[in-house]
Amino acid sequence: MTAPLWIGPAPAPPLLTELTASHWALWGECIAFPGLINSHDHLVFNCYPPTGAPPYDDFLGWSRDVQADRALVRRIEAIPAALRRQVGLLKNLLWGVTAVVDHGGAPGDGPIGVLAPYQDLHSPELASPWRWLGGLGPAVLHLAEGVTADSRRRALDFLRENLFRRRVAGVHGVSLAGEDFRRLASLIWCPASNLFLFGRTADVTAALRHTPVLFGTDATISAPGTLWDHLRQARGRIPDAALFDGLTGAAARFWRHAAPNDLVIARRRAVDRWDAFFALTPADILLVVRAGRPVLVDGDLGAPSGYGRLTVGGRIKHVDLAVAEMLAALRPQLDTAALLDRFGAVAE
Repeated sequence: MTAPLWIGPAPAPPLLTELTASHWALWGECIAFPGLINSHDHLVFNCYPPTGAPPYDDFLGWSRDVQADRALVRRIEAIPAALRRQVGLLKNLLWGVTAVVDHGGAPGDGPIGVLAPYQDLHSPELASPWRWLGGLGPAVLHLAEGVTADSRRRALDFLRENLFRRRVAGVHGVSLAGEDFRRLASLIWCPASNLFLFGRTADVTAALRHTPVLFGTDATISAPGTLWDHLRQARGRIPDAALFDGLTGAAARFWRHAAPNDLVIARRRAVDRWDAFFALTPADILLVVRAGRPVLVDGDLGAPSGYGRLTVGGRIKHVDLAVAEMLAALRPQLDTAALLDRFGAVAE
């Protein structure tokens, strides 16, 4: 039996050596990698199923359709925002994420880190130019979230008003082209959301020539499938190493998130390191460690006291969240079985 194959910057962190020694007989053939950073989500929108009637020209048409479904919106928005936020944290944790950028949310702690070192400008369509003057850190906005020339024009016009040359993280960038990406300090790529809404995603090959490409899942309201499904949709559009870097090193550098004791150990499903990583499913995640502390533990490794319990792909997972209480609070408003199914899980 060998130690887990480390996929990440060399050398592997000392914590991996400690974990390997303490659970040697339980690992089997595994891979290990840094805790993943989801650079775009809306935590409170993960109680929604994929919504709307795509394809759309831009997000404005989709937003109108969502708002028109008043019964759905009333039912979901009746759930307290704090509870919906916990649902978003659970989703990310089950997928191996240890830090998430919650667009429009606030920083926070919990089983995973919630990053907010930025100013939310939302989008050119819904923000005023004067907002360039306020806030700290990079400006993050939904940019060119559509397939039309007008969507691109609105994005470029808004960027021209960035007179103070603030660093801009553009989310989506679907209709941007070529040199447009030079204006961004990073592109946050959410291919599953783009393909669901528009049938098209950003030209990440062009983007990567000019700026880092970070990876985001977006919320389930517009992004069906798990993070691992999203990665398989994305694979092949840019090199595997760059796609992985968008979830790890590049994201950590952009958000200034140093977390050497965040890591994930998962079952190895292929010989090649990249095939093994991109073949993963939530069921394959054996251990998620944040700040040196396990926050998700596969049932074969034990059952930490006080952790919530779910089944993921037929395997028991223990998570550092009050799952039973969360689901009980959600049931008056939601089909919790369908909710968990979207995350790749079922209730115990």
